[in-house]
Amino acid sequence: MEKKSNSKKIVIGIVGAVVLVALCVIMWFVYNSTRKEPIDGGKSITLQVKSERDSYSFEQVYETDAEYLGDFLEEENIIGFDSTEYGRYITSVQGMEANDEEQSWWSVMVNGESAVTGVDEIVVEDGSVYLLELKIGW
Repeated sequence: MEKKSNSKKIVIGIVGAVVLVALCVIMWFVYNSTRKEPIDGGKSITLQVKSERDSYSFEQVYETDAEYLGDFLEEENIIGFDSTEYGRYITSVQGMEANDEEQSWWSVMVNGESAVTGVDEIVVEDGSVYLLELKIGW
């Protein structure tokens, strides 16, 4: 009886492992098929910066060859950042510092939608609008 029970556990474990591997492969294919690739050459983009705390609003159109938003923002000296294992973490924009004590942080939006990745993975696209907004509260 116990031998049957152990065999059942082994079969369930193998089936579970196969399903897990299959899900990982499917997720990898979905990620790679939906990921945007950078485009070489010049692009015209709009950068907006907002901070209610500082009563500040800014908008400017830029021409850039940068492939990723993080590179553009650094090249133009727009942001201050800490380098982490996950990429740049924005600490300031145009000299306005985020502050842990007030729980302020810089939000990034692309064409009116919250970015789902960090600035180092946001592909710069011609005609796009990028908003950096100081938010308060986690």
